[in-house]
Amino acid sequence: MARTERHHWWKPPLALFLSVVLVLALSVFVVFVVKLIAVIRRMPSDAALFGAPVPDLAAELVMLALMTPVVMFVVRVVQKRRIGSLSSVEGRLRWSWLLRCAGVAAMCVAVSFGYLIAVLLLTAPEEPVLGEYAGTRQFVLAMTVIVLLVPFQAAAEEYATRGFLMQLIGSYGSAPAGRAGLRAGARRPGPALAATANRFFASPVPSILVSGLVFAALHDYLDWAMADVALFGLAMAWLTWYTGGLEAAITLHVLHNVAAFAFSAYEGLPDPSGSTGSWQGFSASAIEVGLFCLVVVWMARRSRLRRSTSDPAVATAVPQAPHGGTAPGRD
Repeated sequence: MARTERHHWWKPPLALFLSVVLVLALSVFVVFVVKLIAVIRRMPSDAALFGAPVPDLAAELVMLALMTPVVMFVVRVVQKRRIGSLSSVEGRLRWSWLLRCAGVAAMCVAVSFGYLIAVLLLTAPEEPVLGEYAGTRQFVLAMTVIVLLVPFQAAAEEYATRGFLMQLIGSYGSAPAGRAGLRAGARRPGPALAATANRFFASPVPSILVSGLVFAALHDYLDWAMADVALFGLAMAWLTWYTGGLEAAITLHVLHNVAAFAFSAYEGLPDPSGSTGSWQGFSASAIEVGLFCLVVVWMARRSRLRRSTSDPAVATAVPQAPHGGTAPGRD
């Protein structure tokens, strides 16, 4: 969907570079504001932002949520295409489809966490499933932050990795119109290497692999925990390609994170950095992701969900005012 009539080979690297710079700049600004507040309020200075788990969590979620406006700005300004093309092949979030996926996601998350609790009780009965309760006030404050901000954080990660990044990589493949033209003899084929590269990037495999692995690399986990997020990233990248939109991935990401953060809030929001996870947690995630993908694919086929654009150049290019007799939307 990023391969519009305004596509040039240098635009994806520029868009990626600019998005990274803007995200880093905004993150530095947020940290600066947080530290300034901490100094004014004479909070203890340590490695944490506020020195308290709930405000720290809120600041971290806000910094991640800022990825959404950044990638939307870059798509509009650098790639000259509609912001809605990040969401789906229809150029917008398909809300009815998103709500249907949300129902499936809720079921899968419930099954996954129910399985996890059961398997932990069976395989490690001597260890508590949950840590010590942090207290009602702390828990309510944490859950308020989680419910209000996690949807934006999870959606931002989807827009950045499954929307923006996947489309950047896919834009190097031949546009559908170009492939049709070659078959019809309307265009002369380029060098063999260029043709091979076009076919390679036109496949969803590079986009899925890069998106999934980058998503995993953005998490400070080890061992089973890293395998867990890698599995989720790769599966959601494939499902995004299959359904032609971010809706399914967003719903599972949001509901899974809300549930996971809720358990963490019960324990006082311990720092998850460097977590190694467990085989029990990985198997629970595999059940959650596998079941979700199966049901969503079945629903997509049954409802004949639109999964591709008939002409990305027409569907996603930003319309321009006519000038000097040139056609709208062209350089």
